[in-house]
Amino acid sequence: MFDIGFSELLIIFVVALLVVGPERLPSVARKVGLYIGKMKRSFQSIKNEVEQELEIEAVKAQLKENAMLAEAKEVKEALSKTVEQVKQADDDTMSLTSETPSKNTNSKP
Repeated sequence: MFDIGFSELLIIFVVALLVVGPERLPSVARKVGLYIGKMKRSFQSIKNEVEQELEIEAVKAQLKENAMLAEAKEVKEALSKTVEQVKQADDDTMSLTSETPSKNTNSKP
């Protein structure tokens, strides 16, 4: 987070000692520690909520993609069945048309 070394902490302690005084310094340090802890928990809570929302959005996107793939598969299967039916009808038509001329050529007067 922040890069604070020992010398910076020592300067902060000396300034706090001069400003607050030695009698109130322990209670002020305790309160500052409590506020810092609250801030850390708040930031962690917000971070967790954001991560959870991102995961939810990713799951929703994956579910939508899976639904689209399933629908595409259903359409492909239906199209394949239709193509097979058309091929069968074409084969039936071809067999009927090939039979009709052969009857006409065989029955010449």
